[in-house]
Amino acid sequence: MTSDDEALRASLQAAQRKADGSAPEFDKVFGASEQRLQSRRKMQFVGLAAAAVLAVLALGLLPTQEQITYVDTEELVATTFWSAPSDSLLPDHQFDIYRELPELFESTGMSTNSETGALL
Repeated sequence: MTSDDEALRASLQAAQRKADGSAPEFDKVFGASEQRLQSRRKMQFVGLAAAAVLAVLALGLLPTQEQITYVDTEELVATTFWSAPSDSLLPDHQFDIYRELPELFESTGMSTNSETGALL
């Protein structure tokens, strides 16, 4: 090896030792982990308390149950009326469009007659 390689090797080893550093003491690492655990438990407790408060508020804001009023059938029948759609659509002629349409084809020669039903 040349002197340049030796110098490079020495500087890299020094930089690696500096980057690695020394291992931290066990008591410091264990104390830090205990503090993180306590803070995590405290945050969980705060989250549960906040959820409980929100649940109580949500239950308090629900509308109260009012008495259900059902529709009186007799009153409904007495106040409503029905008229054929043709009466409102064709008010001048007043005929039932569903029953008074002219027949387009004679049904005597067909296999199905609308009055007697299908021949199956």
